[in-house]
Amino acid sequence: EALPDGIVIVGRGGRIAYANQLMQRLSGYSRRELLGKPIELLVPEAARFDHERHREGYAGSPRARPMGMSLDIALQRKDGTVFPADIALSPLTTEPELLVVAAVRDATERRQAQRLLAVLEDRERIAKELHDGVIQALFAVGMTLQATEAKSGDREVVRNRLAEAVDSIDEIIRDLRNYIFGLRPGLLADRRLDEALRELTAEFQERTGIVAAVDIDPRVAARFANSSGPLVQIVREALSNVARHSQAGTCRLSFLERDGQAMLEIDDDGRGLDGRRAGSAGQGLRNMQERAAAIGGRFSLESAPGQGSTVRVTLPL
Repeated sequence: EALPDGIVIVGRGGRIAYANQLMQRLSGYSRRELLGKPIELLVPEAARFDHERHREGYAGSPRARPMGMSLDIALQRKDGTVFPADIALSPLTTEPELLVVAAVRDATERRQAQRLLAVLEDRERIAKELHDGVIQALFAVGMTLQATEAKSGDREVVRNRLAEAVDSIDEIIRDLRNYIFGLRPGLLADRRLDEALRELTAEFQERTGIVAAVDIDPRVAARFANSSGPLVQIVREALSNVARHSQAGTCRLSFLERDGQAMLEIDDDGRGLDGRRAGSAGQGLRNMQERAAAIGGRFSLESAPGQGSTVRVTLPL
């Protein structure tokens, strides 16, 4: 009963002979509801026929099978919901029948972590390809345009258009570098959320010249360690909007407890958002709203022409 895994013992005919308390919690069934029932009760309906066939094959050649064998196994709870599971099997040969002890572990978090790791690795690959391919090609084009501009003599129109093209390419390169920075997960590697946000803000100040103050309660940030990725992305997007649209001299990042809730705010003293600038920032605002909703938060934006802007994410504690 004290084992950290759900334990179920299956006897003759694939019927359940024992289930510990954790197995009862995992499945939603009481011990009385499980005892004597076919083990297929815990298998999703679509897989029951195949499971019965595999079980009979296992009984003919029983052997220990540890967890972590890359098997795609799912179990079904009493309420019909299905969850991924890691299962270890240990045969016990007794007279007159074979008993099989199954140790069951909910694999939801492990598989989510594996999917997240795969996404992060894919992002790192894309970031490297952008940096080594696209940016270098644009840089070469920019150098060519600069050389052409230098040889254009007094033809003012040509010189002006070439200068505009060089400026446009420089802007594209800056945007791509910012995009690559957003793809790379390294900011959070080996850092707490509050440390990552402070570093992000310091880099923003160095890059833009906008004075950035930080007020973060580490205890509040620690409560949201599992949501670090979305929160960093929200702050990154908000600071990007400050840099591109606000013409601000200062901004402030805070993450504090207020009225029993966690409040993440990024405000600036810039020119605020009118309809045109709000439209150009629209996709970024939608991204922040979706990320906040995905972690149970509420996103809001307060802005008026000439009065700066405040991005706010409210999270339950």
